[in-house]
Amino acid sequence: MTAANLAATFGYLGLFLFGLHFMSTNLVWAAGPALERFLARMIGKPWQGFLAGAIVTGIIQSSSLSSVMVVGLANARLITLPQAIAVIIGANVGTTMTAQFLTALNLKGLTLPLLGGAVLLYLLPLPRLKPYAGGILGWSLVFLGLNGMADSLSPLLHTPLLSNLLEQAGKAPWRGIGAGLLSAAILQSSSGVMGLVLGAAIEGTITLPAAVAVMIGADLGTCTTALIASLGMNRIARAAAYSHLIFNLVSLLLAALFFPQLLLLAESSAASLPRCLANFHTIYNLLGAVALLPLATALAKLLTKNHKTPGQR
Repeated sequence: MTAANLAATFGYLGLFLFGLHFMSTNLVWAAGPALERFLARMIGKPWQGFLAGAIVTGIIQSSSLSSVMVVGLANARLITLPQAIAVIIGANVGTTMTAQFLTALNLKGLTLPLLGGAVLLYLLPLPRLKPYAGGILGWSLVFLGLNGMADSLSPLLHTPLLSNLLEQAGKAPWRGIGAGLLSAAILQSSSGVMGLVLGAAIEGTITLPAAVAVMIGADLGTCTTALIASLGMNRIARAAAYSHLIFNLVSLLLAALFFPQLLLLAESSAASLPRCLANFHTIYNLLGAVALLPLATALAKLLTKNHKTPGQR
């Protein structure tokens, strides 16, 4: 039974990740080049870049995609490094909307009808409608994957090995952070790890301290996407990717310093564990944004202080 549940969990995780990717791809397709133009035009002061990053990521539901897009804009010198840093900070806050949507909307009974309708719309010979239908189809797959993971995870998380690991993650958060970091680096998606944790939270088989520890680690692990994308690019693009890592490290440090207070705030913000987890994710990233956004220009200078482009003296 455990092997069957494990196989089902991986299958539903794949469905969840594919749904996120398919939704993001189709929403970017629907927006077209307007998305990058919006970023390039709206970015001015740090707070404007922050809002642009949060809005774009909230729409396409992928901080990794937003960060890669920003690294590309920085590499093309369409935006400055302080602007890129502000957008990346906003993207980290925008990506918390994934958990907010998943926990706020109860579509369990509507998922399959929504999926069927989206498939029919997607197959219609209407090119202008296809990307929007694809976005709805992707969301349907995300909810289907999440619900499937919640059902298949329950027996697994009651096994002695995993239940002990989760218990230890709650007692020693650094273990949960390590597990989340490794999982996100492998999956290249913090949202995928969030889906697994939300599935466990829905079934009530994970505590809030353990869940947030894994989630914090996942946010740190997903930084590898932007770092890989920046390889071979200019120093501004590489510095923008490094700023993504720095933001998550600073957020992790602040979360460690104020962990009991943040947990108490999250616990008092909602009645259900999944909602508490989603709220912690948002609060945690907002805390990092408040700390680093005013320092975007100083951070940009620090990241480029000892690096010169070819030809500079």
